Amino acid sequence: MMLYDISLRRTSLSISDRLVAARRLDALGVAFVDGGRPARSFYPRGFFGRAAIELRLRVATLIASGGAEHLDALMAAETPAVAIVVQGHGISVVREAVRQLVRAERRVIVEARDFFDGWLIDPEHALEVVLTAAEAGAETVLLHDTAGKLWPDQIGEIVESVAETGVPLGFGCHDDGGTAAKQLFAADAGAGLVQGSYAVVRGGLDRADSPSVHSAETGIAPVPCPRLEQTVSAQKAIGGVR
Repeated sequence: MMLYDISLRRTSLSISDRLVAARRLDALGVAFVDGGRPARSFYPRGFFGRAAIELRLRVATLIASGGAEHLDALMAAETPAVAIVVQGHGISVVREAVRQLVRAERRVIVEARDFFDGWLIDPEHALEVVLTAAEAGAETVLLHDTAGKLWPDQIGEIVESVAETGVPLGFGCHDDGGTAAKQLFAADAGAGLVQGSYAVVRGGLDRADSPSVHSAETGIAPVPCPRLEQTVSAQKAIGGVR
């Protein structure tokens, strides 16, 4: 299982501190470090330019993220990988955005927001989004539990069903209460990429919050996942930027 860290999407850290955080995540063995969304007005200009010059990541791949409507900004970031965040876009828009990025020799992850709510309403359409993204060239389709309404076992059941397509899958969610439990169930069901804030930077990198697993939510013993468990003990090592 690979880890995709999005800590830097949600912080007002300086460019220098972002670079330090990226290096520490790389040392941890995270597969993708999301540097943030270059199209957002609050995003620190110049980060990706400095990262291209100063970062020498050994394991991690730097990624820029944004919607299909932010294609120009994502192209300009010149990161090796890009995450297209899909929410309310038509299938044709997603297909064209992925194709353009692939033609530009970028690795593409499609982050399907509200996927699980969409699955409950119309599973055929939800599957069509996954298949369209993969056929256009996305290397992974990340299924996102945006509303956080589902229990971990429900997440596992749906991921297992989608995994039958053979499309490489990832998982992400916004549910702070059961994040780790859902990650474990999704990984066991076939998600090879798990998204989360493994170096949580709320209030600055001097304080890191460990993910919580609520035993009442899992109902069973946690699925063995050494790499994910390792990140819990590594939280303090990532923090402490001075």
